[in-house]
Amino acid sequence: MRTPLLYPRSFKGFIFDWDGVIAETRLDFSLIRERFFGGRRVPLIEGAKTLPPPERDAVMEAVRAEEMRGAALSTPVPGASALISQLDLLGIPWCVMSRNCRESIDAAAQAIGFTLPPLTWGREAEFVKPDPRAFSSAAAAMGVCVSDCLVIGDFLYELMGARRAGARCVLVNRRDEECESYADASFATLAEFAAVYAEDRPLVPWEYRRAAESCGVGSLVAMHKKCVVVDRHLDAKTLQLLENLASRGLGTLQAPQRNVTAAELADTPGLAPSLLGRPLRDALAQLMQARYPLLTIEDGADGVPLSQFEAQHE
Repeated sequence: MRTPLLYPRSFKGFIFDWDGVIAETRLDFSLIRERFFGGRRVPLIEGAKTLPPPERDAVMEAVRAEEMRGAALSTPVPGASALISQLDLLGIPWCVMSRNCRESIDAAAQAIGFTLPPLTWGREAEFVKPDPRAFSSAAAAMGVCVSDCLVIGDFLYELMGARRAGARCVLVNRRDEECESYADASFATLAEFAAVYAEDRPLVPWEYRRAAESCGVGSLVAMHKKCVVVDRHLDAKTLQLLENLASRGLGTLQAPQRNVTAAELADTPGLAPSLLGRPLRDALAQLMQARYPLLTIEDGADGVPLSQFEAQHE
């Protein structure tokens, strides 16, 4: 069934953050930032790499010490076991990805009596979030496509990384405007999301949030049933029309069987020169699908002409 909504049980793999999602360690890096970075809120792993070796090593040892301190005092996050039990029952693969050192993850897991999955990564991994390769690698290890994964996190790094990688993500256990701006949905607690997963209640994707807030979910669903054919010369105005329709939930975009012209390449911001002479469908996919992955782009010319929407846009 085609839909502009996300059904939690449709995801084929789950990527969990560790701190604040499965184990509550209450880490506090403020003194480390004060000591080494003048109190600036910098990402410590990346910030340490900018320092000379002795100071870099001192930062990372201080970070490790704080992680180990928090690990010893860990408590389980309510809702984590319930959600993971549901995934195991349904045979959905899941993994744990953290920026903490693996030693502290193991210590925290022992403290709360949690069995880590075979696929568990700390910052010793080849790629560390928010690097999108961390997420695509985790998805590949689970045997699923990253776009079919749901990331569960409580902080910026996993949400930003998921967005970069093309995965879906939900924020739990934190009220933070910046974090919420990256997430597909936000929940006050992980237990609340576990209940939503159990009932498979639909979520509004990140890219349609504004449309749903302004026009309602019903309007979004109705728009997703529409099919529009690009009957215009590809240029900046055409892109504006397409963006307007896609952001409102357009379901299908049809491309007549023709190739991109030199004039269209010159007139279309963001269109890669490599698409010159390529099928129009390829150009539309490059311009639209990263931001609107639920938008179907196909060859065809029997939809509603895009030119009919020009008056509405002006």
